[in-house]
Amino acid sequence: MSFSKTRFDAYERLLRLHQPSGALLLLWPTLSALWLATGGRPPLSLIIIFVMGTLLMRSAACAISGWLDRDRSHEGGAAQGAAQGASQSAMASWEALALAGVLTLIALCFVWFTTRLAIGISAIALAVAVVLALLHSLFKRAFSLPHAALGLLFLFGVPATFAAANNTVPWYAWGLMGVHLFWIVVCDIGVAMANREEDRALGRRSLSLLAGRFDAAAMAVCYAMFLAGMAYVGHWWRLGVAYWIALALAAAGMVFFLRFIRNRETSRCVIAFRNQHWIVMAIFIGIVVDYALRLHAWPVLGR
Repeated sequence: MSFSKTRFDAYERLLRLHQPSGALLLLWPTLSALWLATGGRPPLSLIIIFVMGTLLMRSAACAISGWLDRDRSHEGGAAQGAAQGASQSAMASWEALALAGVLTLIALCFVWFTTRLAIGISAIALAVAVVLALLHSLFKRAFSLPHAALGLLFLFGVPATFAAANNTVPWYAWGLMGVHLFWIVVCDIGVAMANREEDRALGRRSLSLLAGRFDAAAMAVCYAMFLAGMAYVGHWWRLGVAYWIALALAAAGMVFFLRFIRNRETSRCVIAFRNQHWIVMAIFIGIVVDYALRLHAWPVLGR
């Protein structure tokens, strides 16, 4: 029993089930895209598919990261904590790979029930993810956007929702994905600010080190670009008052986080990063409520 509990705890740490914030950062933009792609009437089946696909692929990515870092767990940054080192001491390295493979296979099984176009987009994202995961250590030392490169792959869920719902990916779906790139860069800077000293000591590159004392300013610029992009989304989709109230709340959250980390204290940067998902969650809720009011129906599930 003790062995089983130890193994279960190791798996939980490896997959970072105790830190759901990373999964939520990826989930809310995908669900926002799904609501927009379906005009506020997403089938329950697609909601389940994209929720499960996002959560499973995030856990698979964590497992691969744990396997890649098995021999250098001492290099883990402040945002990650000691989860990887603790988990690797309780299991064989092949178990991390096996977990990643099983989770990926299950995620693909969910996507299989959508359209060929959605399956194709998911397959491309998966192939690139494998390459980037294997090169992640190199990215940390050769490029200044190591986390953004991987985060970009999860944004493929945005065009995939349009492909699954409408069997086509219009240009504005890619535009929505592009807008969220600014959001991904914000998160990349947040992680880098929390790990600034570790990265400098280990010779790794990051946006925080690249920007120097202007890292908070760079985050503010990306916030502004993301906010402007989402304002255009509201205009393009003719969203109503509920959405604009949500966007205003998101903007207030951005100002709060910028003030919260102004002294660049590591603990505060970690807290700020782990709570970034509240901003995109507010936008998602605004989209859901706006469509619910417009359609005069609640809940807005099914066709």
